[in-house]
Order: sequence, then C-alpha cells, then structure tokens
Amino acid sequence: MKKIIIFILIAFSFEGYSQILDPVLGPRSYKKEDNAQREAIALTPIREADVMWSTRIWREIDLRQKMNQPLYFPLDSALHGKRSLVQILYDDFINNPASNVKMYKNDNFLVPLTQEEAVRMVARQDSVWKIDSLGNAVRFFAQNLFDDVKPKITKIELMEDQLFDKQRSVMDVRLLALSIKIPVYQVDESLDVFNNVVVFNGYKIMDGYNELWFFFPDLRPTFAVLECYKRQNDAARLSYDDIFLQRIFSSYIYREENVFDRTIANYTAGLDALLESENIKNNISELEQDLWQY
Repeated sequence: MKKIIIFILIAFSFEGYSQILDPVLGPRSYKKEDNAQREAIALTPIREADVMWSTRIWREIDLRQKMNQPLYFPLDSALHGKRSLVQILYDDFINNPASNVKMYKNDNFLVPLTQEEAVRMVARQDSVWKIDSLGNAVRFFAQNLFDDVKPKITKIELMEDQLFDKQRSVMDVRLLALSIKIPVYQVDESLDVFNNVVVFNGYKIMDGYNELWFFFPDLRPTFAVLECYKRQNDAARLSYDDIFLQRIFSSYIYREENVFDRTIANYTAGLDALLESENIKNNISELEQDLWQY
C-alpha cells in the first residue's frame, strides 16, 4: 500500500513539471534549456603556411526567399520567444547601450559608427510638421520608427574567406563580416492648400541602401544561444550560429576579390550577372575537385 501511495505522489510531482509557463517562450510542454546553455563553437586555428589557396567572397541573402524566411520572420518584436535576425541585431547590438560590439559604415572596417549614428540609420528618425492645439504648423522630431523600417530590410550581406587548408585537407569557409542593407527613406510631405500647412504623409523609399557592417566573430556568442525556427522539427531548433556555420541559407555571390576591386554589377547585369555568380561558385568547386586529381 505504501508503494502505491509513493508511486502516485511521484506521478503527481512529475505531472506538475510536465507543463510550464516560460516567461520568454510562453506555454511549453517542457522547459527548453539546451540552446540557452550553449557557447559558440571554437573554430580550428589556421596557419598561413597551411593555406594553399584562398579567395574572398561577398554574398547576398534575400530574406524573402523561402529557405531564408526563418531569418526574416516574425515581423513582431518577439513571438513565442522567437525574434528575427534584424530584430536581434537591433535589440542586442544597435540599440543596446551595454553592447561593446562595434559597427561600421562599410566592409573596409576603417570607419566605426557611434551607437547614435547606427540607431539613426536603422530606426529612421527625422523632423516633420504637425498641427498643434492652436492650429499652428510646428516642427517636431519623429523618433524610433524601427517597426516601420524593419519589414523593408530584406537583404543581408556576408563577407567570407574560402581557403584550402592542406593540414586538414579541406576546403574551408570562414565568415568574416555580416551587414544589413537599410533602405534610404525621405520624408513625404504635402501642402494642404485649404489650411495652408504642410502635412506629413509618412516616408517614401528612395533608390539605394545604407549598409551597417558587423565583425561576425563578435556576433557569435549571442547567436549561439538564440533559437531559429526549424520547419521540420520544433523540438530541435538550431541556433543562429548553426544556421550560418552549417550554411543553411540561400544566397548568391555578388563580388569576388579582384584586381579592379569591383562587383559583378560593375561589369555585367541581368541574367549575365546571375551566370557570372554561378560561374564563380563553380570555379571554386572545380578547384577543390582538381586538388584531388593525381
């Protein structure tokens, strides 16, 4: 009889822990602890003497492609504990005063941006007109329109080195930098002739982009503990660090290191640009295969 009572008590005790209300993930059947305790995987050191061949590649990831949508959604700030890649960059680095991660204007990494400059670049801010209580048109400063800008950030760029390490006999890829392409906005205002005032109609997208670059190794400790949605199995979500290290994304090459320091778009366009991108990728693959021909 005592054994039966003990078994019932144990069963009820486990029943209490079988469902939880997580403050971040919301209602869960079990507590998810795996990714939260992870650290960024240390990469194998590479000696210059072991590098037989290398080239530098720039890629662009279109977040609207189906394979890349786990990086783009959700568009809300946080949904069941899941944040988009752009939201993570904004919350943890761009708009986080405690962050020590530096941000740069371009991939030369020679001109660091202050946090105020980075925030103004991503969370569009500008002075616009409004009508006060007396009916007068006055100028005010519209702040933090990040939620309006975020859905328009659909392009991510990667800079990486592809190299052959003869010590390990592998063609290796090392991610060096990541950037987001931020659309250029202009205030859209119109004149209300009847009231003789300027009316603010929002923002309109202009041609061109601003780029905000990060040194990728600086992002890895944060990426390693944050989950990314996985279509096939929600119980085995990968971290954002896994997504990039395991190359679980779709991209195309828009630049290879060259003597003229130019992108593919500088010398070709349209279908020819896509073919040139595929040609660069195939040349790297064929080089790797040729290294095994004796």
